[in-house]
Amino acid sequence: MSKVQLSLATTVLALLSAGAVHAGPIAPSTLKVTGSLDVPACLVTAGDDGVYDYGSLGPGDIRTGTTYNVLPAISKAWKIECEGDTYLTFKVTDNAAASASAVGSSYFGMGNVNGTGKLGYYTVTMRNPKVNGTASNVFATSTTAITRATTAAVQQSSYTMGWAQTAANLQQIGRVFETDLDVVANLAGSQTMGGPITEDAKLEGSLTLNFAYGL
Repeated sequence: MSKVQLSLATTVLALLSAGAVHAGPIAPSTLKVTGSLDVPACLVTAGDDGVYDYGSLGPGDIRTGTTYNVLPAISKAWKIECEGDTYLTFKVTDNAAASASAVGSSYFGMGNVNGTGKLGYYTVTMRNPKVNGTASNVFATSTTAITRATTAAVQQSSYTMGWAQTAANLQQIGRVFETDLDVVANLAGSQTMGGPITEDAKLEGSLTLNFAYGL
């Protein structure tokens, strides 16, 4: 039995040696990693379609000089419903940035009057946040670090806003995200507006919210 095994081994070795002499180069092969990263579809709804209307304002609402008239806050409920679990954040683009009468990362423009005069600015605050119907925290950050808070000022495009856990400085995952967005308009004084108002002027603040799945 041992002689048969030795003879078989010798024969295989000879065949392998012959193949090594006459074989050509081995063609390369490719390793592939496939799959897909699917993001859930999300539906955004806002009270009054996201329109914050201060109605008709008169000359009596305009202060003299550079004094601002801080108008009452208007609050609208926003809800983002997604088809699957996700982290959710958003950034904003101020479509009237050049008309802001004050400089600050949380100040947004309201339009011009009298040519280059400025009507003022407004702020936006996240309040009463919820994820999947349960109270959560929120954050606003210009880095990847999160500091959770019960409210957060919406800030310019270098900042990211989102929902955070209540017990840790981490994003909150969920399917349904809610928050009130409170707007406070600061009506500029007559000097900032470039003089008395001689014709109708409209507040034209416009902010685009760009949602994303995570930081």
